[in-house]
Amino acid sequence: MARSAQSRSMAPADADVIVTVVRGRAEQGQQAFVRGRASARISVGAAGDWSLSGPGVMPMHLWLQFDGQALFAARGDGAVTLAGKPLTSEWTAVPDGAELRFGFGLLRVGRDSKPGRGPARERPAARRQAWLLALVVLTGAGVALALTAIRGRTPSEVAKLEATRSAAPPSSMVPAEEPVAVAPAVASPPEAAVAPGLPSLTLAASPLPAPPQGGGPSAVSQLLRAYPQNIANRAVPRIGEKPWLISEEWRAHHERQLHAPGRTTAKVLFLGDSITEGWGVAPAYGQHFAAYAPVNLGIANDMTQNVLWRIEHGTLSGTNPRAVVLMIGVNNLAGGFSPEQTADGVRAILTAIQAQLPAARVLLLGVLPARQDAQNPLRLRISQANQLLLSLAKPDRVEVRDLGSLLLEPDGSISRATMRDFLHPSPEGFERLSLAVAPYLQALVAAPPQ
Repeated sequence: MARSAQSRSMAPADADVIVTVVRGRAEQGQQAFVRGRASARISVGAAGDWSLSGPGVMPMHLWLQFDGQALFAARGDGAVTLAGKPLTSEWTAVPDGAELRFGFGLLRVGRDSKPGRGPARERPAARRQAWLLALVVLTGAGVALALTAIRGRTPSEVAKLEATRSAAPPSSMVPAEEPVAVAPAVASPPEAAVAPGLPSLTLAASPLPAPPQGGGPSAVSQLLRAYPQNIANRAVPRIGEKPWLISEEWRAHHERQLHAPGRTTAKVLFLGDSITEGWGVAPAYGQHFAAYAPVNLGIANDMTQNVLWRIEHGTLSGTNPRAVVLMIGVNNLAGGFSPEQTADGVRAILTAIQAQLPAARVLLLGVLPARQDAQNPLRLRISQANQLLLSLAKPDRVEVRDLGSLLLEPDGSISRATMRDFLHPSPEGFERLSLAVAPYLQALVAAPPQ
């Protein structure tokens, strides 16, 4: 989406409101707004108009808009706190000096904010000169005292600051400009279940770790290792406010799906993330698939590892479908996972499905294109992942279809007519997908039981 003229990457002298990236990876460090000039909505996230990535940052994590007088924010795909309080999907005024926290990302509002730092502190020239003169005559401990005073802190304050830094979780020490590494996939243990027909795919068990003892950084580090959040082919829940807590909102959604009406009689299950979840409420879903009494098991923001956790914790239990429609992976790719890691996560999901539903056939859909520009780096990662997914096809068991081209313009770009935010299909986009999926699904459901 083209940014409005009022939303600029460099803070102009006449800017009244400046939003600065304090933590997270972003090519554009600031957004500036001038009173009297309203802006268009700006999505912020790993696949947003204002691209900002990092652990836990969703593709469209939140929204910003300036009405010409004040800045407003609203929650998007993920949890956000504004000044320490949860942000909702309703537009909320953002006061000067407030902070927006989402995953690893941190934005600060205020004219004197600088990327990667807090508000600048004034240091009058006279004060600096006086202390520089003092440095000439002071020695030993006096020099150290003068240096700390120049920084505006006493020795005791410095000691407290160092103690605070040493007690902080490791993730808070990562500078905003430092790339966030994603660990390679880890092989599953020998005792993991292996689905028939897919010998190279394994599903590892993932017991829930206990709460930390003592709460120090070493305990947190151990828990982060116990919950391998950066591994796409292991079952990992969506994490809450602390690394050892499951997101209660996400768990509640999962629990509701476990008791959804029609689970035991559904001929088709749809499994995936927000695109799948949104498909379930689109008009085309009922028009084309009602005959199969489908059950939709999509949950917004899910990655491959989250779907694996849900499968391990009952999302397929008690069902006996003829076919499963699976589409997952865009959140992995937008969140820093490689195409290979993402495809490995999809392979693990196929293993889990076929282990629990051996009679069901799977229609695996490729990851849909995202971001408006055909040359966007995320597009390339999606294309590479989809090439890897094609290799997962298995006669009479797994059918793979890449239907993303149905949503593209002739020049490869995306229109809001088919994808409302360049990520989620519009009603027209879902209609095109449904028309294409219907014949494949009909053939899978009508095929003789395996």
